[in-house]
Amino acid sequence: MFIYFSMFPDYRLTLNQRITAVERFRDGKIPFLLATDLASRGLDIKGVETVINYEAPQSHEIYLHRVGRTARAGRSGRACTIAAESDRKVIKAAVKMGRTQGAKIVSRVIDSTVADEWAAKIGEMQEEIDEILNEEKEKKQLAQAEMQVIRGENLINYENEIMSRPKRTWFESEKGKREAKRRGLIELNGVDSVQKKGKRKLSGKDKKKLDGSRERKEGNVWKKGKAQRESKRTASAKRKPKNKGKSKCL
Repeated sequence: MFIYFSMFPDYRLTLNQRITAVERFRDGKIPFLLATDLASRGLDIKGVETVINYEAPQSHEIYLHRVGRTARAGRSGRACTIAAESDRKVIKAAVKMGRTQGAKIVSRVIDSTVADEWAAKIGEMQEEIDEILNEEKEKKQLAQAEMQVIRGENLINYENEIMSRPKRTWFESEKGKREAKRRGLIELNGVDSVQKKGKRKLSGKDKKKLDGSRERKEGNVWKKGKAQRESKRTASAKRKPKNKGKSKCL
């Protein structure tokens, strides 16, 4: 079983389509799974022997997540990465980490003529590829249009119920945020500060002071009185050793 990772822009599948594809791959009904980085985490499928990176990942961390789909729980596995000159940094880090952990690493340089031949073969299939992509795009647009139609039908059939639902009150509007800032400025610096200086943002220090004053008013914070503060200073002064003068040499 193989997993291919691709960085091409994907025409995203629905959740049910993703689940079906992974289940078929897990059950051995299909020999390989073509996926983006969406599948580079969280998949633990027994029997995955090889991970192929069609394009090198953008970072070493993503590389580890990708190749980690094989050789799990003490099992062996292989990872193959097709890389270009621009991917040298990520590949170098992967090779260094793999060798420190005792992995067998083999590299192969593909001749440019061979790469050109395969590029020409892919170019010959470009029309077929474009047709498939256009078909997928049309299906996606059709699904979105069907969703809008269903939404419109629901609005017509259940208009009274939808309109009678209470408004969402768990978030604050921009106007409410500005008013809250204004009230905070007035409470912290007085009405004159708002009238003279106009709008200004509360600093982090001012916010802490404001929160602390609110908590003290609500009785959540106990503030030490003058007697307790003075007794604490006296006790700390007694614990300090007395400074002795320098001894004179005879």
